[in-house]
Amino acid sequence: MFKRVLVATDFSRHADRVLECIGEIPGMEEIVLLNVLDGEPDKSSVPQAQMLEKKERFLAPLGVPVRSLVVQSEYGDIVRGITGTAARERASLIVMAARGKNLLRTLVLGSVSKGVIGTSTTDVLVLHFRGEDAPDTENLEKYCQNIFYKILCPVDFSKPTADVLAFLSGLPLVREVILLHVLPVPVPGEDRGTQTAHATAQLDELKSALNIPAHRVRTVVRFGDPAGEIAACAEKEDVSLILIPRYGSRDYATNIPLGRIASAVAGRVQRPFLIRYPHIHLDVEARELSAKEFDRAETVWLGYHQQKADRNTDRIFGVFVEGELAAVARCRRHPDGLEVDGVFVDDQYRNRGYAKKAVQALVAACGTETLFMHSTLPLVTFYSSFGFTPISEQELPEGIRTRFDFAGGNLKGANAAPMRRLPTA
Repeated sequence: MFKRVLVATDFSRHADRVLECIGEIPGMEEIVLLNVLDGEPDKSSVPQAQMLEKKERFLAPLGVPVRSLVVQSEYGDIVRGITGTAARERASLIVMAARGKNLLRTLVLGSVSKGVIGTSTTDVLVLHFRGEDAPDTENLEKYCQNIFYKILCPVDFSKPTADVLAFLSGLPLVREVILLHVLPVPVPGEDRGTQTAHATAQLDELKSALNIPAHRVRTVVRFGDPAGEIAACAEKEDVSLILIPRYGSRDYATNIPLGRIASAVAGRVQRPFLIRYPHIHLDVEARELSAKEFDRAETVWLGYHQQKADRNTDRIFGVFVEGELAAVARCRRHPDGLEVDGVFVDDQYRNRGYAKKAVQALVAACGTETLFMHSTLPLVTFYSSFGFTPISEQELPEGIRTRFDFAGGNLKGANAAPMRRLPTA
């Protein structure tokens, strides 16, 4: 389950409490204790390596091999020191306290733990402790007794949900699971009972698929703000752990660093929570849009000169990610030639190769004729990979050339380069 566990410590009392909870984690074959230095070592204190050795001795009764690492952070970036080490060590899990030495009692989550859960590609277990706000940290009461005993698992019926439930089915020591789905507050006139019944039916399907006896699984449907309802349910049910996927149904296919619900929950709850990094396969489809779908392309183009589609002259090709239109490319027929333009990727889907997929689909469908375009200068190499070659402005068909008359013949000054692609069979 969690073969190699990376425990980040800053030698605070909170971090020491974390070590007292490590024995609750199932399947450990190795523990890596990590201290990330945010500057030059403090020569007036006990060297970090010696302090880690003391922690190793404390963990010895667990019977799990323990290894210690001291890492110098780059430019004081402790978060990157932790996540980078976890990646290099191929850790199965990062474990840390919600707050450390530099805690502010007004915050539920410290800056380092917040940064780690926001950027890590490893599962992260963050431990909270009762009494964190008390001035006497020696009296902290740990929440870690039987961490995996009673688990609250918020679900939204997405692919990340399926991944988390498969993960949950493999956890030992689980005695009770609460599957929670939060619905938006109905608008006046909507049938609240029908919504509840539908969600309950979906939850029952998930319940039956779990590798956990049915009498140990309960389903709950609530209405309201998801993060607030999750936090309230966790308190009411006195759960030992909140298990939540890093991404939700609306954001796992995009480039956001942490799902909106997961981020809000992490900043609000005061219970242990495990952020699961889902390993899922995205459904990506590149195809030509039908005329009825042109308005979807125009929605994407709102971020690109608010272009409009013409059903009489345009063929539009798009890349759909989990059913959402992420990238588009247009082939427009002029009286004297075909022009490629409108190649655009929505910001949240950038840097995943979707522009390439859109142009590939366009070229495959329209490339039996000569294609012309005005490429921006930085993208000349990109379009060259599809067979486009730079040409002089005078080699463009007049109907396409006149679109850039405003440049007065200085296309380079307008950041544009005429290109042509000869037809292929």
